[in-house]
Amino acid sequence: MWSFEGDYRRKPQQRLGGASKTRNIERSDLLNQLKADREERERQRRREAAAVTLQAWARGVLSQRRTKLDLRHQYDSYLALTKAQGISEGSAIRLIALLIRIFHPQEDSDRLLAVCQLVIREQKQLAEWVCGSCERWTYLLPRLANMALMVITHPVQGEGDNPVSHAGPLRLLEIVLAPDSWSTRLSPSHQHLFLSAVYSHLINKGFYHQIVQLLITRVPEVYESSQEPPTPLADALLHLLLKPLTFASSMTDTMLLYCVLAEMCQHVLGEAVHSQISNYIIPCLASNTKYKLPMDRMVAVLVTHSLKFMDTCPAPALLYSLLMLVRSGADFQDVTSLCNYLQAIGELLGGTTSYLTCSDAEVDSDDEEEDTMDSSKPLNPVLCKLAEECVSVVNSTEHVGWLLSQVERYVSPEVLLHFSRLTHHLLTAPSLQLHQCRLLYSVVVRRQLLRSMWVVLSSLQQGAPLPGSVTNSHPAFGVRGTPLLQVLARGSPLAPYERDTLVPLLATFCATLTAVLSTLHDAEFLGQSDEAQEVYLQRPTQSQFPFSVDELVKMSASLRDVCVGLVELAHPDTRMSAITDTSYTSMWAHCFKVCVGVVRQIHLRDTRRMFCPSGHWLSSRVTLPLNNCQTVSFIPRTNRRQRRLFMPQRLLTRNELETEGPPLSVTDERRGTILREIPFVIPFESRTQVFSRLVGIDRSISQMGAEFNERPVINVAIRRSHLYEDAFEKISPNNEPNLRLRMKVRLMNAVGLNEVGIDGGGIFREFLSELLKTAFDPTRGFFLLTLDNTLYPNPGAHLIAENYQTHYYFIGRMLGKALYENLLVEVPLAGFFLSKLLGRSSSSAEIHHLDSLDPELCRNLLSLKTYQGDVQDLGLDFTVLNSNLGQNTIEELIPNGTNIPVNNENRIEYIYRMADYKLNKQIAKQSQAFKKGVVDVVPLEWLQMFDWRELQMLISGASVPIDLEDLMDNTRYGGIYSTENTTIQAFWQVLREFSETQKRQLLKFVTSCSRPPLLGFKELQPPFCIQPSGSEDRLPTASTCMNLLKLPEYKNEHTLREKLLYAITSGSGFELS
Repeated sequence: MWSFEGDYRRKPQQRLGGASKTRNIERSDLLNQLKADREERERQRRREAAAVTLQAWARGVLSQRRTKLDLRHQYDSYLALTKAQGISEGSAIRLIALLIRIFHPQEDSDRLLAVCQLVIREQKQLAEWVCGSCERWTYLLPRLANMALMVITHPVQGEGDNPVSHAGPLRLLEIVLAPDSWSTRLSPSHQHLFLSAVYSHLINKGFYHQIVQLLITRVPEVYESSQEPPTPLADALLHLLLKPLTFASSMTDTMLLYCVLAEMCQHVLGEAVHSQISNYIIPCLASNTKYKLPMDRMVAVLVTHSLKFMDTCPAPALLYSLLMLVRSGADFQDVTSLCNYLQAIGELLGGTTSYLTCSDAEVDSDDEEEDTMDSSKPLNPVLCKLAEECVSVVNSTEHVGWLLSQVERYVSPEVLLHFSRLTHHLLTAPSLQLHQCRLLYSVVVRRQLLRSMWVVLSSLQQGAPLPGSVTNSHPAFGVRGTPLLQVLARGSPLAPYERDTLVPLLATFCATLTAVLSTLHDAEFLGQSDEAQEVYLQRPTQSQFPFSVDELVKMSASLRDVCVGLVELAHPDTRMSAITDTSYTSMWAHCFKVCVGVVRQIHLRDTRRMFCPSGHWLSSRVTLPLNNCQTVSFIPRTNRRQRRLFMPQRLLTRNELETEGPPLSVTDERRGTILREIPFVIPFESRTQVFSRLVGIDRSISQMGAEFNERPVINVAIRRSHLYEDAFEKISPNNEPNLRLRMKVRLMNAVGLNEVGIDGGGIFREFLSELLKTAFDPTRGFFLLTLDNTLYPNPGAHLIAENYQTHYYFIGRMLGKALYENLLVEVPLAGFFLSKLLGRSSSSAEIHHLDSLDPELCRNLLSLKTYQGDVQDLGLDFTVLNSNLGQNTIEELIPNGTNIPVNNENRIEYIYRMADYKLNKQIAKQSQAFKKGVVDVVPLEWLQMFDWRELQMLISGASVPIDLEDLMDNTRYGGIYSTENTTIQAFWQVLREFSETQKRQLLKFVTSCSRPPLLGFKELQPPFCIQPSGSEDRLPTASTCMNLLKLPEYKNEHTLREKLLYAITSGSGFELS
């Protein structure tokens, strides 16, 4: 008997005696074996489960095949019976229902063709059937039409390997989709319901996609834009494409129209990369006289689904199609439609710019180092060509004129916001330069639009959304809240919708304002009826600038603060920030570039016209730690690679740490950026101290140990009677390549003997001062004088010396040496020449500087600009007559300029080319050599902290009276002299009675420079010192290397005055010592 004790599980067998001693298995081997067994069991379970799944699938497939095979046999039998007995409604319904269940394009095309033929023969009867059983046929006919469409779009072989004819399915589609087929039997309401069901089903099954694919594969390439169908099939497919749109437009329910337009945008407009679409379908849609496309609704659909469409369709294709459709001159009926169009064009243009390529010359070197774009992905050349054509159309004269007329017609905050986004995409396109953006320069002549932009820009607030805007993600206008410009000026990050609203409008406004400023001369800038205005224009005129002086001053202050705030955003306190998202780096960088550009333009105007109040450009948010004696680490270093703006700070490599040192702090990065981009927001005195600190640090490194002969020293012997010639030979780059070293000079008198005195610095300073005075002497021929008695390079220098560029390089080096040694030299340089020296390009001097070179020519050119008659009557052409040393030459301003007369159309070009020739081209080589010489000693980045007026002060000192009180407070005394000494008191009393010229002669006698230091006598090194030197029978002497005046103890003021005047006016040099 079997006993049952309640145990239903089989217990594993256990050996109580333990493992066999014959098998000595290690613990790790045992664990590995157990793990392998578990994995094998798991694999076996998976294999069994997979086998069960495959078997079930195979059974299902085989069952379906058997079922379909049986149904096909039934269909064939019933079709033969129907053909024999004639078709009825019931037989037609059964045949179509069976075909729907079994249909496959490759196997059942002949069966479908037979049904199509039956339905076509019974076309009139079919209408009665639909009228009687509308609900049933509403289900069957859309699916029959879809099967016909599938046969058309999928090439299949019929019986005998002959291709299936498309005539039957196409004819069926025409019958089913034509409203005339049902108008006689169905009421309008039933007809609309029936056709709505047909079109909805076909649209959901990819009607447009299949038609377009058939068009692409069955119609040959169309190489030129034409409305003539290349083949009859192309004409038939075009009519099929228009049928759903025509029907949906006639219905009151807009849902079907919305779906039709969405599918059409995606599958028709988005396929413009194919020539059959771009050169045939799009032109036909744009010029269809029978049916006008609902452009307002189509643009609204594009705006709603732009991101979805750009995921599946190339943006250049969509943009090209949209531009071609509205090129015929669409007229938007309201603000919303125009905003939709601007938004659609802007977003599509943003996706199109990635297909544009730029030349090597346009690539920024900084961007190349940290370029984040994936350049490994090749671009479709067809799409690249289409993108270039799109930008060309957007920037064309016709489109720009039409678009600006629409914007002026519906000018509003919403329109200007979307318009600025469109312009912003054009400005940031890599292949389109600023001067090529016709849309921007067309705004220049529409000054009211510029004013409206600033009003909107100033009105943007944080807070509530825009009332009545196309999208509810815009800041409000006029509501209480912090203006976005103030938020940006504080350096606070913006929310995404605030950024997407403010940045394009700000960048567009700044770029447009820059373009406006570049077209106006200073005399036309403010339009004041003063003497200067009459000098240039012969008559007072109205200002051509759209803002008044007060408005411009307020605007410049706001933009100045925005630039400072952008610097803070470019270098955030944290390592990662929302604003440093790399996808928006180019947007912020471009905004910073154009903002800085327009602020520089206004500041440069202010340096010439001085319309802003004193201290206007200074920012209270920027401070420099000048009291710190440590290295000025925030100044741009020549050996440090600048970090890309608006990018997270990356970790430096070991080599970079060794060569560049530790990374700068965020505060130092900001200060360095400000000193590079907008240095004028820092006081001139502070920048001068920074420059002096930089030069001092570099000089201490270069000249360290020179006093003890531990470092090389430049030793030269110069004849006083041949200062320039000897210096040009002995201090040439070949003989002295490093001019930053300490220089010791021995001056020789007329008989060839060394002058008395050891050069402790004073002889060198006197030598350098006299050398530069000789080099810039107009009688030498390398420099000429303007009417204002300022110096500029001689355009005819090549007639004086064949190696004239070497001379300018030498003179530039010596001027750089004077700056490097903190020596003031009285060399008044022309403003336009100083601007070229500071400029970032060789053609930095513009027409605004022409009056400083040739006021008469400037007046004539401006008169030509406003000339009311026919300019061609003046007999001008694109040439200029030069006269140098009695030689007359004719230079062409443009190729073949002799044969091109100046007329009303090209006179602006003539004016600017003439100014460019006078200011830049004719002295280009001289200026470039001079600049290279200066930069050889002093880095250009250090000089660019100053504008041209400040650089002149840095070279020659300020043209201010000598402050005796300041000199007294910073004078030291030696020996028995002190402030209470009678000789010292008499000395200061005599100085108070001196004229300004005599005071400067005394200063030159003691310090070798007639102008006081820029920052006062406290900066004079060594300090001004007076010490006794013998009896009153001797004359005063000086040690210029020590800034030391050796003054005998004169008993009365009369003797002191006579002796002192004799000493400072004799000009005896160092022989007197």
